[in-house]
Amino acid sequence: MSFLYEKVISKALYSLDPETAHQVGLRGMGLLGACAPLRLLMERSLTPKGGRPIEAFGLKFPNHIGLAAGFDKDGIGWRGAAALGFGHVEVGTVTPKAQPGNEKPRVFATPELNAVVNAYGFPNNGAQALHDRLSKQPGRGQRVCPLGINIGKNKVTANEQAHEDYLVCFKLLAPLADYVVVNISSPNTTGLRALQIAPRS
Repeated sequence: MSFLYEKVISKALYSLDPETAHQVGLRGMGLLGACAPLRLLMERSLTPKGGRPIEAFGLKFPNHIGLAAGFDKDGIGWRGAAALGFGHVEVGTVTPKAQPGNEKPRVFATPELNAVVNAYGFPNNGAQALHDRLSKQPGRGQRVCPLGINIGKNKVTANEQAHEDYLVCFKLLAPLADYVVVNISSPNTTGLRALQIAPRS
């Protein structure tokens, strides 16, 4: 499988525009997740058997390696990612309202380093769309690994009102998540990291 990826799949993806390659990979994950026989086969054959499970925060992670937020902002391919053996999958960042993110180009590949850098700026279809999708899929206790949801504020929301955006997302999506992450660290939304600074009393 690794030979196929290194010699065929990765070369094909690197030949595409980086954002297009990302979308192709994501859609592939979505197809894998939607095909129950193939998904179950992958879960049984590729999930690492030698890794020590981890228990933390009341959750059991099958292994040490997770897929962070950013790859699957709208919950399209998380089931496929879980079938590939990740110890947890985090979707998002999702915002209360749909938004397009930053202007293109915003994804940059460096094949010689096997690296991709993104400056997406939280493009997503909004919290309600993610809620509707996840509501039709396996919930807590029915997943092969924990599912996290990463929430953020809309770009047009002033920092003074940011807490309202986070509360909207949390109230709607927390019941569907194994854990929730509040994103105040992305460098691709102007002023977002200012939320890390505690207000002076």
